[in-house]
Amino acid sequence: MSSSLPLMQRWLLRLHTVIHRTGLLRTGPGKRFFETCYLLYKRFLEAKHVTQLRRHVQKDHWVIDVGANIGFFTDLFAQWLAGSGRVLAIEPEEHNCTRLKQRLAGHPQRGRIDVLQLAAAQIDGQGYLQINPDHPADHRLAGTGLPVTLIRLDTLLASHGWPRVSLIKIDVQGAEDQVLLGGRETIARWRPALFVELTEAEPGSQRTMALLNEWHYRPHILTGGDRIDSVSWETLNRLIGQKGYLDCLFLPEPHALR
Repeated sequence: MSSSLPLMQRWLLRLHTVIHRTGLLRTGPGKRFFETCYLLYKRFLEAKHVTQLRRHVQKDHWVIDVGANIGFFTDLFAQWLAGSGRVLAIEPEEHNCTRLKQRLAGHPQRGRIDVLQLAAAQIDGQGYLQINPDHPADHRLAGTGLPVTLIRLDTLLASHGWPRVSLIKIDVQGAEDQVLLGGRETIARWRPALFVELTEAEPGSQRTMALLNEWHYRPHILTGGDRIDSVSWETLNRLIGQKGYLDCLFLPEPHALR
């Protein structure tokens, strides 16, 4: 476990490891206890400023949650929908996807949420998902592992008639650049806001930043109050190095908008 992770996250991962090894995660109470801790951590610590993304969920537009896990972001995005908006929640791991569906079953906007057990990637086809038993949010695409269906965001959006997309959230453990390349046409068409988790040790994160710079996106950080601060690429790299990982909002440069 990386020592660069925040103390609370390291504590939660140790707790998950202990519960997993005792078999309690196979019980309802064990699952609910860990999920409650995870969701509270996301809400009050790791993603405490995430409500600032609401301004980027536009009326009648779609939102895509890539790497939805058990639905922390999907839940919020669905609450913010207006008009004919929809949320596509993409999660490749079977147990996470099952819990995602169960958690959203009673959501007031459930009819406008599509949960897909797929992996967003650069190609359509078959791939493999490497499972980390000690970290339920660290499953990743790899050369071996559990078989998983791969799909490009462009393929997915084309199958729905190219609905307008205003926000894409991506948390895929180093495969962010593959997701972007598989959604090149979607991003070129609609120039959505992109909320991406970047990790210091992942080469894919560096490729992602280079790609977004080439596509005329600029990094922003969610801060206290109602602020979204623009930062330089140098500052972004420094912040990632300090924390080990960082959720970053990328917005298109005004001159690059259609």
